[in-house]
Amino acid sequence: MDSGFRSEDFERITMKVETLDLLQKLQKKFGIKGTPAGPFGKIVQKLLAVSFHETGFTDIVERGVQGVDIDVTWKSNEKFAIEVKTTGKLSIDVSSDNLHALRDRTKEGYLPIIAVLRLSPLENWMFAKIPLEEIPTGSVLIEKLRTYRLRDMENRVSPWFDSVVRELFNEIMRKGEQYLIEKLKHIGIITNDY
Repeated sequence: MDSGFRSEDFERITMKVETLDLLQKLQKKFGIKGTPAGPFGKIVQKLLAVSFHETGFTDIVERGVQGVDIDVTWKSNEKFAIEVKTTGKLSIDVSSDNLHALRDRTKEGYLPIIAVLRLSPLENWMFAKIPLEEIPTGSVLIEKLRTYRLRDMENRVSPWFDSVVRELFNEIMRKGEQYLIEKLKHIGIITNDY
């Protein structure tokens, strides 16, 4: 049986050490007490939105406040509503508000996705396409989401994320989240940060 995994894919499917190092520096400066909360989580979310743009997704909407975090459309007109989670732990928290926001977007034809970035060596973005009625709330083990992975999306977006982090790192360190808000507007991503 072929697992579909080739050794040459290893570097591509794991976050680069340089990317992890840069994200940890951003976390140290913009996180709260060493956790990926506050401005740091929103910075990662905005970096992901830029990465979707670079990958070729369209109709991107990034929400720094209420609602699902990111909406995107792929070339086949598949629409995805993405709830973004960044953690250093083995689990994420999915709130009833997160579930409600995803449910609202499915009414407009969006497929619900939970995007998880675990800040740890040998990890990378995981995009889990979970049927709405199966999305758990509360503390959820990341391992339990692996069954629902969208590997094609992961393989497409992750290398761009590495590039985007490297390219934008210095300006983010200088100007913080505000720089990314300006960047999103400049490249035509609708952002809702008010």
